[in-house]
Amino acid sequence: MKAHLITLMAISALFACSRPAKDLASVEIGMSKSQVQAIVGEPEKKDVINKTEVWNFTDSSRTVVFRADTVYAIMTSPQARLDSMASWVGKTNEKVKKGFGNIGDKIENAADKVEDKLDKDSTKTK
Repeated sequence: MKAHLITLMAISALFACSRPAKDLASVEIGMSKSQVQAIVGEPEKKDVINKTEVWNFTDSSRTVVFRADTVYAIMTSPQARLDSMASWVGKTNEKVKKGFGNIGDKIENAADKVEDKLDKDSTKTK
């Protein structure tokens, strides 16, 4: 019984000393840096690239991107970012293929019209 009490006290102490959970789910696009900081605190890492600031919250697998002091984007885990990029590349690839297909169809139609015109003109001159 005494061992259980000590274990329970140790677990309680661990929870009492741990940081409160970051509520990154409540962060929204358009919020200011100070609003985000008030909700989730300081990030583990900050990177600045020109006018873009990137805050990494590695314990939550989230990244918040700021432009001009406002949240521009919220990204989840690196795998989610890779999946999103792969999806975008796939969609772009399909659009490009479709675009080239449409161009090919238009060229083929134009060639058919030219051929028809030439056939008509050649039968008139005979």
